[in-house]
Order: sequence, then structure tokens, then C-alpha cells
Amino acid sequence: MRILHTADWHLGKTIEGRSRLNEQEEFLDTLCTIAEEEGVDLVLVAGDVFDSVNPGAQAETLYYDALERLAGNGKRAVVVSAGNHDSPDRIQAANPLAARLGISLIGYPNEHLPYGVGPNGAGRVATGPGWIEVFCPGAGESAVICTLAYPSESRLKQVFSESLDEEVQRAAYSDKVKALVDIVSVGFRKDTANLILGHLYVVGGEESDSERQIQLGGAFSVDPNVFGVSADYVALGHLHRPQEVKASPVPCRYSGSPLAYSFSEANQQKEVVIVEIVPEKARAPQVARACRIERIPLSCGKPLKRFRASGFEQALQWCSDPRNHNFWVDLEINSDEPLGTADVAALRKEHPSIVSIRWTGWRTSSHPQEKRISDMPLVERFKVFCRRQLGHDPEQELVDLFLELVHQDLDDSEEIPAPRGGLQS
Repeated sequence: MRILHTADWHLGKTIEGRSRLNEQEEFLDTLCTIAEEEGVDLVLVAGDVFDSVNPGAQAETLYYDALERLAGNGKRAVVVSAGNHDSPDRIQAANPLAARLGISLIGYPNEHLPYGVGPNGAGRVATGPGWIEVFCPGAGESAVICTLAYPSESRLKQVFSESLDEEVQRAAYSDKVKALVDIVSVGFRKDTANLILGHLYVVGGEESDSERQIQLGGAFSVDPNVFGVSADYVALGHLHRPQEVKASPVPCRYSGSPLAYSFSEANQQKEVVIVEIVPEKARAPQVARACRIERIPLSCGKPLKRFRASGFEQALQWCSDPRNHNFWVDLEINSDEPLGTADVAALRKEHPSIVSIRWTGWRTSSHPQEKRISDMPLVERFKVFCRRQLGHDPEQELVDLFLELVHQDLDDSEEIPAPRGGLQS
């Protein structure tokens, strides 16, 4: 059985308000091509299909179109589980239609779906709370899947611990996830591929800036040993860096996100994973576990790049070079003179995919002007703050608004406080 593992599509996610739907569509086209060319029997999507619980219509259209193409009119089984960004109800809502194509949509960790088989034989042939058995006609075999759609307290409708101690809470959460896995793994069989599909943070995983803390909403990290020893493969979502969970007792990976969603991911090679499993019944007697993992590199979308310029002229020259235009850019300019509004406009005109521009002058306390900040008039202090945060001088309207707010505060205070943001000497 050949399994395609992917996760963290985050359809609808933008970069500083700029749409990335075209890049996400490019990835989904690539994914469907991989499924065909690699002879995939089963597709696993390990959560965070969308970037928000209320995605836009275009993001939903991409999603449903991709599911239909991946299923191939019911010849290939597809299983999707919800992540912490997804609405469980939205993910599972299309199940009555999806089942006709051999697609299983898992919203909650203990979900119990009905039977559902597509026209060409792919789909659910047995089910229970927190697990499904799907038949894959291309392989002529079934997979039993423990479906751990983002298992938070709120989605499980349980309180794991009354203690406020974080370590106690984490241990209780890890124990709960282990109990869920243990219940399902009893049903793993020698004649099936035995899988765990989860959206979790496992201890030891490397995070990126674009992941929201999964602890919000009652979920914590889990110990790798919760997966036991009887699964053939654990397909995980949540962490955007593709990686192996080395401490796991069974083969276990994060496929990572298909696109770089923060500049901390700028140099990561994105991928999807092909897993080939031979059920125990079909293995040679001397083979304990037959699980072959192949990482398929992706080159979809625009790469993210950080560029550090020594002065405005160097930044403008770099931005004017067409070879640099196929990047989302985080631009930092180190110079003695702050950027003016016209400077910022000139840079953005030359390079429309600049995400942020930062001026880093006056950054160190050894700079003589840094020592004079505390002696500046309040308005000048505010302008320095804006230069640091925005990369250019504030518009007069913003300065006027700041002064208006300060004067309102003066009604209740005799002193004007120094603005926040580290402008004090």
C-alpha cells in the first residue's frame, strides 16, 4: 500500500495581507500530480487544511476541488482530519457527499463515521469511535486508522486535570492521548496497514514562527511513547518544518507545510511524504516492520528571503534586480539616516513583493544619538519610535492623533510618560 502524507495547507493564509491562493493552488495541482504518478492508494491530510475556522469562498473551492481530484472518482481513499486552525464542524460537514467518492472527513478526535464507499471501491468498510478502516482498491488492502483530529479538552469535551500546574496538565494530556491510541490500537490487524493520523505537538519537535501555539484551547505537547509499538506509521500535522520524530518507537513524521509561511521557514526544503507499507501478514517471516519512507521535495510558490542592506542605495539596487523579484522579501536597511516616505515608496515600486521594510539605525546604545533620546521632545521621541517600527517617518495625521491622545491623558495625569517601545535611554 502506497500512502501520501501531507498536512498544514493553511488555505487562505496571507502574508501581511497579500493573497497566496495562487501559490496554494499550484501546490494542490502538484499534489494531485504526485498522487497519480506515484501510484498512491491512500491520501492522509493531517490537519490545518484552512488557516481559520471561517475560510473564504476561494479557499474552500480549492479544498473541495483538490479532494475530488485526489479521490479520482472513488479509486483512491482520502482521509482528512481537522487541525487547531480548522473548524471541526466545517471539516466534517461534507461527509454525506464526500463518502460517495471514498473520502473521509474527521472533525473530532472521537468521531464515529458511518460506512461509506465510493463507486470504485475506496472508502470506509468499518468504523468506530476514533477510528476507521478504509479499503484501498489499488492495493487490494485495507488500512486501520486511529484518527486523532486535534484532541483538545474542548473538542473532547473533557477536563484532563484540575491542577493549574503546567507539568501536571501536560502529563495528564499526554496520558489522555495515549489512552485514545491504546483503545484503537487493539483493533490493528496483521492483514492491514495500521496507521495513526494526528494533529499534535510531540515533545522534541522543532517549531517555526508561523505556528500558533497549540496549547491554546486546552492542548499540550505529548510524549512520543504515546504511539505505542503496534502502528506501522504515524502521520502528523502541526509543525511546519518537515521532520522525523526520532524518539518515537514507531516510524513517525511531520510532513510539514507545503509553503513557507514565515521567514523563519525561509531556508526549509518543503516536502510531502510517500509511505509504502506491507501488512504483517504479507511480510517475510524475518521482517519485523515493512515501512519504506520517501520524501518528495516541493518547489511550489514564491520562496521567502531576508535581505540586509547597508544603506538605501544598496537596498534600491537589490530591489531593482529582476533576479530578486520571485521572492517574498523581508528587507532590513542599516543606515544613519531614517527612511522617508518617498524612500519606502521607491523600494516598493521596484519590488512589489516586499513584505516588510525595517530601518535599523540607532539600534545600539553605543550610538551617540541613542543617548540623547531621553532629552528629545515628546513628538520627536514618537517619530523615532515610528521610524523603528515602520521604517519611515510617520504621516502628520498619525502624529496629530498621538498628540490628541496624549492631551486626553493629561486631564488625568500631571506627567507625560515616555512612549513604549524602548525609547528610554
